[in-house]
Amino acid sequence: MPPLPRLFASVRHICSGSASELAPVPTAVSDAASRAAAAVLRAPRFEPRLLSLVPRQLLFEPSCVRRTLSRLLPSPEPSLRFLLFLASHFPAPAPADSPAPSPHLPGIDAFLLSLQPHLAADAAALLASHLGLHSSLPALNAASRAALRAARPDLVFRLFSTFSSSPAFPGNADTVACLVRACAADCRPLDGLRLLRDVARRGSPPSSAAAADLVTSFVAIGNFAKVSETLHLMISAGCPPATFVYRRVIHGLFAHGMGGEALRVFSEIKLRGYAIDVVTYNTALTGLCKMGHIADAQQMWDEMVDKGIQPSEYAYCSFLDYYCEAGDFGMALKVYEEMLDKGFKESTVSCNIIAKGFCVHRRVDEAVGVFEGMVTKGIEHDVITYNTLIQGLCKVGRLAEAIGMYQRLLSSGLEPSVQTFTPLIDTLCEEGQVDDAVELLALMQAKGLEPLERSNDSVINGFCKVRRADDGMAWLASMLKNNLKPQEQTFNSLLESLRKSERMDDALLILNTMLKAGYELGSLASAILVDKLCTGNVSYPQKLEDILLSS
Repeated sequence: MPPLPRLFASVRHICSGSASELAPVPTAVSDAASRAAAAVLRAPRFEPRLLSLVPRQLLFEPSCVRRTLSRLLPSPEPSLRFLLFLASHFPAPAPADSPAPSPHLPGIDAFLLSLQPHLAADAAALLASHLGLHSSLPALNAASRAALRAARPDLVFRLFSTFSSSPAFPGNADTVACLVRACAADCRPLDGLRLLRDVARRGSPPSSAAAADLVTSFVAIGNFAKVSETLHLMISAGCPPATFVYRRVIHGLFAHGMGGEALRVFSEIKLRGYAIDVVTYNTALTGLCKMGHIADAQQMWDEMVDKGIQPSEYAYCSFLDYYCEAGDFGMALKVYEEMLDKGFKESTVSCNIIAKGFCVHRRVDEAVGVFEGMVTKGIEHDVITYNTLIQGLCKVGRLAEAIGMYQRLLSSGLEPSVQTFTPLIDTLCEEGQVDDAVELLALMQAKGLEPLERSNDSVINGFCKVRRADDGMAWLASMLKNNLKPQEQTFNSLLESLRKSERMDDALLILNTMLKAGYELGSLASAILVDKLCTGNVSYPQKLEDILLSS
């Protein structure tokens, strides 16, 4: 991406040039271009024949290339293959030797816009670097928007960089809006805000879509000072943010535990006369329920109903989730029945919420009943359904049933997730089946899933439980090699296992590693070691003193 000062130098509106005729060329060039185009169109693998049909020095002459391309442009695929052929036979010229911009070639816009975003960026670069040809400004902006839809902000920067040698550079407000949105998508919202601020300073109204993307990006990293700055920029430029922008702010504030500030923003936009829609109400309701502010949530619910806004299924599920998590299944049932009375159907989401509530409160048989009831009612299970039951069964020590649920998940055709494996690995280790846990962890990694750090701790504790301290120490070494920090309890388990085996040298080695990992010598570790250090072996106290001094 060009330096920002260059971007800010001037932002002007430039109309795309109309397709102009190519300048007259000698007959030899015209004939060569016709033969080349015919060869490209005739066969998918034209490359071996092309150089035998047209002399090399003529084929690669810029006016011949342009003339050939003009004959191919109605057909996007042959045009792209011809450009790739050119790129493979000679490098892009050095900047000093770059060809002067040529007249707009008919068909280039349609050609670029017919390609997938990554191919359009490649083709634009080839056209500009080898031939000095550029698409029109509207086509550049359209290609940039397509790149944004494809979640490829890098292509927006490439397209703009290619366009920088065009007479229409640096583009217009739409171009800047695409760049701002690309900065937001590329986790560079500060660069995007600088661009947006520069546009506003020059009198152009900032793009609402670009500002919304910046707000989303700043919200994601919790930088609400810059969120506020972006909103104030929009307001001062006479472009008040739309309701959906404030909705993103409210959602982000709740997600970062700033519920009070979220409610302040909600109240403020109501006072400003914004029409609060059902989605915005749902956002606030869900945030309040997750914070446990059920009275405030109920008040907001009543406000919705008074305004004639019908609460959505999402709003009902927010209340259902709160009461299930709180263990108030009487109120949960009341909310659920009201939801069904309003015409909403039982769904995978609502059943998962109920099953999770039962599992949280160790009422696993009732959760299994919900699971089986979904089969009877024709409601699909998803991986969250299975994970909920697996975790619940493991929590109450019903490992065999949890493994059975895992096998049902596999037979259903769904792919297990990290949340599927983690409780199984933890429980297998707790019950001394550490080899099975290691096997499951290896299977998990084979599926491309990265285990939680705590799964490694579980394996080490499992080895200690079955008195396999050597395996535990080897696993600990592997963790440290991969820059993973074991939990303090993991070190204590190893110390205890080594003490029981009378392996004080190894115990002191583990203690040294524990202190270097940032943990202090706690009462548990002290109790484990003290009776063994006073054995008459004078080297042990000296080693401990050396370890403590070095740490």
